[in-house]
Amino acid sequence: MHVLETGRVRGVVFDLWNTLAFDPHCPNPFVALVDAYGLRDDPGILERAIMCQELSGIEEAIAVLARVTHRTLDPLQGEALSRIWRNAGERVRLFPDAEEALPRLAGRFRLGLLSNTQSFGLEFLDSLGPIFQARLFSYELGVLKPDPAMFSQIAERLRLAPRHLLMVGDHLRDDVLGAEAAGWQALLLRRSNASLSFRERDLDRRPLESLLELIDLLLPRRTS
Repeated sequence: MHVLETGRVRGVVFDLWNTLAFDPHCPNPFVALVDAYGLRDDPGILERAIMCQELSGIEEAIAVLARVTHRTLDPLQGEALSRIWRNAGERVRLFPDAEEALPRLAGRFRLGLLSNTQSFGLEFLDSLGPIFQARLFSYELGVLKPDPAMFSQIAERLRLAPRHLLMVGDHLRDDVLGAEAAGWQALLLRRSNASLSFRERDLDRRPLESLLELIDLLLPRRTS
């Protein structure tokens, strides 16, 4: 069983989607895009196509996917997908526990954001202000977690050694195992109400169910 060494944590790095933020739009825009191109069996094709380069918006992403999959959508279907993505982008929200946890942790730790994500539809992050000392997205480097470059680059931006960093995310392979391979500590988050959270089995660790548990681990209450 993995045991968190809280005494050596000086920085906490978070995954974005389904860890800090979620999109309540139905249908989910990512799923709608996967289904439109028949990629349910290999959504990684979509991730590599639109999350490893900077794109101007969903229309350019659709054009890239057409080249990658050799499938051109009907114009009406393309317009519908664009509309879904625009509408969904206006509904992205932080989880309530993330809204509470981030300011409390920011007073004690250097915070980072590390995400596999597209380059558009991220305007909601502006509302967080300077709470993160560093942010790094896959489209900036052209690689996806768990590529070691993602972890080494964010560590450099935070100016912290790997042993002092803790990764928190909902994907076992990309977030947890990727971070541990880079010499970090890591915690898995399993939200019961996040439909897109990954469900890999790992009998070696108990996942967090809320970021408030992270507060309890890193900021224990003083007893009189």
